[in-house]
Amino acid sequence: MKIKHTILFLGILLTSFSLSAQQEVESPQDEYTKVITGRADKIVDGMEFADQAVKIQVRDIIVEHYRFLNDAEEARNADVAKIREEYADQKELRDAKIDLRKAEQELKIRDHHFSFCSQLKNLISEEQIDQVKDGLTYNVLNVTYAATLDMIPTLTDEEKAQIKVWLTEAREHAIDGGSSKEKHGWFGKYKGRINNYLSARGYDLQAERKAWEERLKEEKK
Repeated sequence: MKIKHTILFLGILLTSFSLSAQQEVESPQDEYTKVITGRADKIVDGMEFADQAVKIQVRDIIVEHYRFLNDAEEARNADVAKIREEYADQKELRDAKIDLRKAEQELKIRDHHFSFCSQLKNLISEEQIDQVKDGLTYNVLNVTYAATLDMIPTLTDEEKAQIKVWLTEAREHAIDGGSSKEKHGWFGKYKGRINNYLSARGYDLQAERKAWEERLKEEKK
């Protein structure tokens, strides 16, 4: 009898361990939530909040922003792949349907963009909203702006203002990018616009960059 009881006890114990192990295994969705929550935490941890409850609210809004963009991108990619497969032999119709699906995506993201910004505006200041947007875009706006002014010390106030306007516009697009590549792509596009603008105003960008690199080398020495 003792042996039977021991075997029964061990069986129950093993079953309990098995169930616990299954519960501890996180689903891909849980893992993704943990990742985007970590990203959002890094953004809000660099900000000042008088009310910790507001900090959590802002964090959660950022998390849902990440989630929306990821879900939207996955849905679009799945739909595009399906269209390519179904209309493989009808190039014009296939391309038209893909363009339509992408246009629908842009409208959805635009609506989400305004909703996202509106939620933040109800909780925090414009300055803090800028901090959130910089956090979502790796602070590329400020880094690029500072580097451009450092590279070309002779920029006029008018030119500085125009550069800032374009980089801010780039950031506004970039916060809706579903990937790091897409976010940087928006800044790359506007950097090209800035370079064309400065070249048209008589700046030799290659010479300016070379002189800047020389100054940086001297500063390191």
